[in-house]
Amino acid sequence: MTTTASEKSTDSPGAANPDVDAIRHHYEVGNDFYSLLLGTSMMYSGGYWEPGEDLVEALDQAQERKLDAFAHLGRAANARRVLDIGCGWGALLDRLTTVHNVQHGVGLTLSRTQEEFISALGNPLIETRVESWADHTTEEPYDAAFCVNSLEHFVHSSLPPRERTKQYRTFFGQVHSLLRPGAGFVLHTMTAEALPMNRALLSDLKFLQRSEFEGCHIPHLHELALGMEGLFDIVEIVNERESFAMACRAWLERLAADREQAVAAEGEDVVARFERYLDIFAYTLEDRFFNNFRLTLTRRA
Repeated sequence: MTTTASEKSTDSPGAANPDVDAIRHHYEVGNDFYSLLLGTSMMYSGGYWEPGEDLVEALDQAQERKLDAFAHLGRAANARRVLDIGCGWGALLDRLTTVHNVQHGVGLTLSRTQEEFISALGNPLIETRVESWADHTTEEPYDAAFCVNSLEHFVHSSLPPRERTKQYRTFFGQVHSLLRPGAGFVLHTMTAEALPMNRALLSDLKFLQRSEFEGCHIPHLHELALGMEGLFDIVEIVNERESFAMACRAWLERLAADREQAVAAEGEDVVARFERYLDIFAYTLEDRFFNNFRLTLTRRA
């Protein structure tokens, strides 16, 4: 059964956490709006399209292919317990438990509306906790873990480089402590490259920081390598920037097709925000300013 863990100090008087508020600003736009945007898969990441497939018509199938591929990469099939850090609307956990014979899936999210959506799925094999990765504990180690395009929210952009690396080290150390030796960990994250700036790009990046993802830091690959050193072995690294850009284009098409309904649900300002941010992500991935790496890792003893 789906349960909600304590949010600790995030909702206590006088203890507002701007990082939590920033995450909820984006992810607690109504679930009905996200259903219009993402489709029935409710997967907020790049999908795996076959050549010649229509982006919108094959969106759900593309996302199912990705989920199945991740289950294989994480060696999660038939696992007893699996952890999804930043679980979104539960698509991966639902697929793992209904298709890949995972006995129990635990999802972590800071979004209360995402937890409500997962609870409404009625899947008794999924447990959802409104809880930070940093606060999560387990009495029994997990057999596999996943973190799909959530790491971008875990380190604040105001930190200097050395402190960012320390925070990534803390993250990987925490995941290491939650997994059994030899367990698989599949991490999907955007990374940033140092490319020449122009005025339009700088304006768009400022928009992302100020209006949509305040305080979020898109990591550099070397920061992740230093963070996981000695804790995880790297099995494979694949850059999937194109598939994420394709998903952004598909979501833009879906939003355009149901724009009137989206505005009625959440208002013109929210719809316009999403239209701009999705277009920025699409072109910055296409122009190779951002990457979207899939890292397949194994927990060291």
